Amino acid sequence: MLLDRKQEVVGTLEAIKKTYLKLVVLKQLQEEACDSGEYRSLHELSCDERVLVDDINTSMKHVVPDLVWMKTEDDVRELLFEIDELQKSVIKKSLSQQKDLCRRIDDTKRRLDGLGRLPHAEGASLPRIVNIRA
Repeated sequence: MLLDRKQEVVGTLEAIKKTYLKLVVLKQLQEEACDSGEYRSLHELSCDERVLVDDINTSMKHVVPDLVWMKTEDDVRELLFEIDELQKSVIKKSLSQQKDLCRRIDDTKRRLDGLGRLPHAEGASLPRIVNIRA
């Protein structure tokens, strides 16, 4: 019974690891969409990311109680380390993407503010109304 439970936990951890690998690939695709200005694709990829994160959270809810006493097992500990490294990678990519998007938004706002101001040439004479009847 204990061995079956351990195999189930290891199987769930393997599935979580595969989902994190999908997230890493998805983050790369999001980065490429952001760089090329394909914001509609970026939005769709973000929705897909939310689904993957929900899958991970659901799986973790079922496996956490068993991890409390199985975390010292070698194969479980190794999988947890790999998952942790993948999670760090996803977080780093997310933060980098967020900073990039904030920078792009600020640049766009700055350009839009510049459009509202008309350039004023100091040396140019202003147009005058000419009295044609004179």
